[in-house]
Amino acid sequence: MNHAFAFATIALLALGSACQQAAVAPEGGTGLVGEWRWVLSQGGFTGKQTNTPASTGTTQTWLFRADSTYQAYTTRQGTPQLTDSGTFSLGSAPSIYTGRPDRALRLRGRQAQQVYIVQELSSHRLRLADNYPDGFGHTYER
Repeated sequence: MNHAFAFATIALLALGSACQQAAVAPEGGTGLVGEWRWVLSQGGFTGKQTNTPASTGTTQTWLFRADSTYQAYTTRQGTPQLTDSGTFSLGSAPSIYTGRPDRALRLRGRQAQQVYIVQELSSHRLRLADNYPDGFGHTYER
């Protein structure tokens, strides 16, 4: 009986690890790995502030790698600049929106640590929400 319990525990741990890896790895184009271009941010104090590459004069790109590292670039006047880099993970975090754990993206960069609530992760769109009051929702596309 003890051996069956140990086997079941190991099988569940392996399955959990595979599920988390699948969320990061590019399976069918739905993983986080790859290049994401910022297209829109909405929110702020009034909830109605909208920022786009056209309105800010900048483009932002995130590059997520299969080894759980990322790089963030901002381009102004045609010149890309590395603005942050570090490690990332997908998991869960207490959400200010639902009051319970939700799917979350954690960035551990040189500049700061950030937790975003993942609202959508598909083959072509990534939608994240700042996990604090008066934050923004951010949309990225491949």
